[in-house]
This record gives sequence, C-alpha cells and structure tokens, in this order.
Amino acid sequence: MSRTNRCIVVAHRPRYGVPTRDMFKMQFVAVSEPRDGQVLVRTTLLAIDPYLYGRVTGISQHSDPLPLGSVMEGTTVGRVEVSNHPKFMAGDLVHGAWGWQDYHVTDGNDLTVVDPELARPSYELSALGLSGFAGYIAVNELLQVKPGETLAFGAALGGVGQIAGQIGKLRGARVVGISGSADKCRYAEEQLGFDVCLNRKASDFSERLEAEFSKSGVDCIVMAVGPGGLQAAMPHFRHYARIAVCGLIGSYSSASAKGGKDQDWGTLVQEVSRRRLRMFGVVAKDMRGTPLDDQFRRDMKQWMQEGKIKPVEHFVEGLENAPDTMRGVFEGKNFGKAIVKISD
Repeated sequence: MSRTNRCIVVAHRPRYGVPTRDMFKMQFVAVSEPRDGQVLVRTTLLAIDPYLYGRVTGISQHSDPLPLGSVMEGTTVGRVEVSNHPKFMAGDLVHGAWGWQDYHVTDGNDLTVVDPELARPSYELSALGLSGFAGYIAVNELLQVKPGETLAFGAALGGVGQIAGQIGKLRGARVVGISGSADKCRYAEEQLGFDVCLNRKASDFSERLEAEFSKSGVDCIVMAVGPGGLQAAMPHFRHYARIAVCGLIGSYSSASAKGGKDQDWGTLVQEVSRRRLRMFGVVAKDMRGTPLDDQFRRDMKQWMQEGKIKPVEHFVEGLENAPDTMRGVFEGKNFGKAIVKISD
C-alpha cells in the first residue's frame, strides 16, 4: 500500500517578531515501508511549543538551529500502523518527537507507548509534556513554593502557566496569574482555583497588578513570557524571593533579539543583591529521562486522576494549520496548551 507523507519543513529564517506561514513549506514525499525491526507510525496529535520558534530563528537556548529544509520539530502522539518490531503492535498509541508530519518510520528507540490509564492521549503533550514538566520543575523543585507565599506568573492558560499555578495552589500558595483576556482570567479563577488572574489588556491592568503585589509582597515568580512581570514585581519582592525562568516567548523572535529595548541590568543586579533574590534557569528538556522525570510523571498522573490538576487544551484541526497555530500562540489566541489534531 503506497502512502504519501505530508511534512512541513523550515523554508527560511523568520523576518518578523512572530512566526508567519511563509517560514514553512509543505512537502509531499513517498513513505517507505518499514523493514525488519521498524515500525510505521501515523501522527494523530502535535504539540505547539513556543520554544521551537527559537530553533527556527537560530537563537534558541535549548539546542542548535533547525537546518533549512528539515522537518519542523515538535512533540507528537501517533498510532502504529505497521509493526515489524517485537515491542510494538499495530494499533498501539505511542508518543515521541518526530515533528510536523503525517508519518514516521523508526526503529522504535524514539517511541514510548502512551500510558493507557490517561483520560486522554493528548495529556502526554500537555500536562505530561515539556511545558507541564517545566511548570513542575519550577514550582515544585526549584522555587519550592511554601504555604501562604505569593506565586506570580504570566500566560496563565498557557502550557507552563496553567500547570505552575495549579501546583502552586496544591502547595498552599496565593496564586496571581496574568492572561490576555477576561474569559481566560475568569476560567483561571473559577475552574483552576487561582486566587487572582489579571487581564493584561485591561485599561487598569497596571494599577491592579501593583495593588495585588502590594498586598503581601511577592515570594516567587515563574517567567515564561517576558520581563514585564519581573519588572512589576521587583519593588515588591520579599527578601530571599525566588525567580524561575522557563523561557521568554518575546525573546524567541528575531525582532526582539536584535531590536529589543536594552534592560537596566545594573539596577536588576543591584536589586538581586539588595533583596537576596535567587534565580533559576529551567530547560525541561535537560531533565527528560532522569529520576525527576519519573517522579513528575507519577505525581502529575495522580493529581490528574484525583482532579487536583485539570489540564486545559486548545485543539486545532489539520496539519496544514500548524504554522498559523504557532503564530496564534505568540498572539495569545490559544485557550490552553495548543495541540494540532492531525488524524484519528
């Protein structure tokens, strides 16, 4: 049976501050039949992660730039269609990172069977994916948020923020999130239990943020969007406050990297010293396959089964819509972790 693989490749480096469709190109190639010891997987789900834009621009802090002409990277879930491998059977759901394409032929070393006890296979890409892991590392391991402390973060319904906030509540913190719409903020407060979620597009946002930070100070902050939250929190940091940097979506763009506003680093360093702040860099990919990863999967699975963590996912249909979905993440159009559904 002949199959055609649609794959989206990196066509050129971006010229703008947000991803655009013309960065990518759809190609059609024949799918080779799996040989002995190989499996053929058809992609069902694809996660859209903001850090991948840095791989395209060539300024990623995670790893080397993606070569032009290569398949765009991304974490995936798929179904085994043909198996010549003793570990996999046709019909198995698996997850890995074979990128923006319909099919993947592999020796199986890059595949893991989806946990059958998960309510949804998509949770492998959201709560159990890299963004969920980053939120876990930040709040549970590095910041070690304590009961009664104030935890602040942006992109409250993004892949990192929603998990960071919910874990913060589990640890007894007062959670202050920031998002880009009134609907998102309402959902974060009513469904996820955040104490406060502020709409950054509201006319009184700055005043309300200042008021919230003034109430009890700021003990911990998770940065995944930009430096604005840090700047606002700085005057209100308690002594020995902690900062976890999970990524700065604004810095992934070439425009921000080349033409961004200079930061007053002297003032920042002075405040770090004066307030005895501690800063941590978080790259979840570094910790994949470690004992911490195993602990994270156990904890997250239990929290989800007990209803203590409620993953929020934003689905878009069709591989061809992956480029626009990535742009939408940068523009705040996603209501939850952005996932592209490619097939059943």
